[in-house]
Amino acid sequence: MFGKTSSIGTKASLAAGMALLLGLQAMPAHAQDSESATDERGVFIEQVGVGNRADVSQGGSNGRAQIVQDGASNVSTLTQGGAGPHSATIVQSGDENSVLASQDGIGETELILAQEGAGNTADISQADGGLLYLAAAILQNGNGNSLTLVQDGDDNQARLTQNGDNNAMTAVQLDAGNRLEWTQDGSGLSDLQITQTGGAAMQVTQTNSGGGN
Repeated sequence: MFGKTSSIGTKASLAAGMALLLGLQAMPAHAQDSESATDERGVFIEQVGVGNRADVSQGGSNGRAQIVQDGASNVSTLTQGGAGPHSATIVQSGDENSVLASQDGIGETELILAQEGAGNTADISQADGGLLYLAAAILQNGNGNSLTLVQDGDDNQARLTQNGDNNAMTAVQLDAGNRLEWTQDGSGLSDLQITQTGGAAMQVTQTNSGGGN
């Protein structure tokens, strides 16, 4: 999933950005190759619609950020610290979706996130304190979904997906060697608030018919 990715670029369409996110499959088995975070350094933003805002801050020379937003009043705020390299791809389609994301640490981090619908929120924090690879792939498709992810350690990895309306997810992975894949399909699904500290691996699927639980 998190192998070398091609740049969306400043003239890319939203469809291309969504294809990048929705086409991802398996959890990563190893780190990116050494060229991936250095061949496309910088910030690439495309926005179509009204009232969209993208704020990106990069504290080092190895940061890469790609943001595509289409709709109205979507907001992306991304902070990437020094060392790294750190890479982020954020795609939002619809209205009033928001992303607040930060990546830091001496190791390599990557965030790939897509939100499609209205009123979805994502709050993501990743910090790699070692020399390994830390990454997350996130998809929210629907309305009013919320997701919070904190990863702090080495090679934590994550893949979270929500399809439906008014679902909530909170996941925290700390220390080293965690892996999480958690899918929710339906509406009104409650937050399982999963925390893993050191090692462990988890795959959880929660579904309903859309009427809440």
